[in-house]
Amino acid sequence: MLFELPSFDHIDATDVEEAVFWLHKYGDKARVVAGGTDLFGLIKDRIVGPGFKIPEVLVNIKTIPDMNRITYNKETGLRIGAAVTLSRLETSDVIKDMFSILSQAARQVGATQIRNMGTIGGNICQRPRCAYFRHPYFVCFKKGGTKCHAITGEHQLYHSIIKSGKCVMAHPSDTAPALVALKATAVIAGPDGVRKVLLHDLFVGPENIRETILKPGEFLVAVEVPDQPAETYQVFLKHRIRQSVDFSLSSVALVARISDDSCEDISIVLGGVAPFPYVASMAAAVAKGRNLNERLISDTAEASVEGARPLPQNHYKVDLTKAIVKRTLMSIIENKKGRLL
Repeated sequence: MLFELPSFDHIDATDVEEAVFWLHKYGDKARVVAGGTDLFGLIKDRIVGPGFKIPEVLVNIKTIPDMNRITYNKETGLRIGAAVTLSRLETSDVIKDMFSILSQAARQVGATQIRNMGTIGGNICQRPRCAYFRHPYFVCFKKGGTKCHAITGEHQLYHSIIKSGKCVMAHPSDTAPALVALKATAVIAGPDGVRKVLLHDLFVGPENIRETILKPGEFLVAVEVPDQPAETYQVFLKHRIRQSVDFSLSSVALVARISDDSCEDISIVLGGVAPFPYVASMAAAVAKGRNLNERLISDTAEASVEGARPLPQNHYKVDLTKAIVKRTLMSIIENKKGRLL
């Protein structure tokens, strides 16, 4: 069934304070828009429910200059405005040179047209890809209903194997796991001013109707990434049905600091397998402080899915995720060998 976009008021905000003003004034009738690649699809498909309404007012934040900027200095690190497009992340020289995992992740989002329109803020805050959430005839838990239809229905592709609950969706973002692995911070603006939280803490669990801690009237302004030490390896790998367009079945973001052959520090974050970017802390604990070899890599991969509780149709994600973790760790060894040649 195809619908046209309904009519709505459109406001171009000139600064963050003005955007907050309009969002506060119109309450649940208003929504922030930047690239709109997810939001307009939800509106056009009439994805509504008791806890999910079609907005009557869209507040455009692309017109705010600071939200379209990428800035970097060694003392404060990298700052990316929430309205920066994914294609700019993919091609930015400073990101490719110093925060390459973010460029790698952005490159694997959708098709070129999506990356040219879609923004980093939208990619982080996008809604579930679950077919029941995306269908206008199912009032699922995420739309204010009482039931997650995917638990007893179709859950083969975009659903969790780790930390699932009332809802079994898997968080669809590719850039969020990379940013969490980089220990990024989210900058949030709202009626009570500006606040900062670790990006890892922006996301909430499957017992919530929303995916983030953003309150009414709040929106993501920017992400800030600390400068990365020398000898830091950054790898993002993703498996999907097709080589373009598709969302992640499982992905791994790995940031590791290697001295000689020892893994001094490591962060492993999984995407596509949990309701939020999943920090595989047990896997990191296995690898930290030890020399990378095939046995350690195998043990780390096993630990990455410790506690997984897959559903009947997505059990394959356990072995798939372990295989991708192994590939990311092996890439470090291959990279070090390449440097010595």
